[in-house]
Amino acid sequence: MTEQMKKLEAVKNRCSTLAKIVGIFEVICIVLALITGTVALTFLLRAEKLNPMIEEGISRGYINYDLSVNIGGVMGFSNLLPQNENYALGIGITCLFATIAVAFVVVILAFIKKIFTIIKEENSPFSDKCLKSIKISFIVITIATFLGGSIGVTLITGFILFCIYSVFEYGAALQAEIDETL
Repeated sequence: MTEQMKKLEAVKNRCSTLAKIVGIFEVICIVLALITGTVALTFLLRAEKLNPMIEEGISRGYINYDLSVNIGGVMGFSNLLPQNENYALGIGITCLFATIAVAFVVVILAFIKKIFTIIKEENSPFSDKCLKSIKISFIVITIATFLGGSIGVTLITGFILFCIYSVFEYGAALQAEIDETL
């Protein structure tokens, strides 16, 4: 076996291993999304029954409502939460946003796993299928960054991902040129 073939086989093994690892993280995130989604629906659909219990927990000092929904402030929606003592609705909305964020992570992980699988199967990261998956995943990552962060972070992320995609696109063009000369 030539040195080049050994390197190619090592890359294929790494891609296979990484696809499995990403798959495990994907399953963990799906379970997490199901849990947060269930909690969100419980709080949103049972707000009338849960509010008295939450109010009692707040009055006794067991629950700090501001801390329980403050994580939502990271996503910039804390001002949208009800200010009328409807605690369950606020917690439900916070959990709903967490579920949406985890769902974005699941989608991104699915694309990453697909990219590793394509590289392993096609022996090249420069195939059209791989480029398409990279492009879509980068768009999803940029949208997720926009929804969860600031405009500046989104612009920087978008530019970095566009640069990486441009390198892959150039590599695909070089690969096609080399394949045509052979």
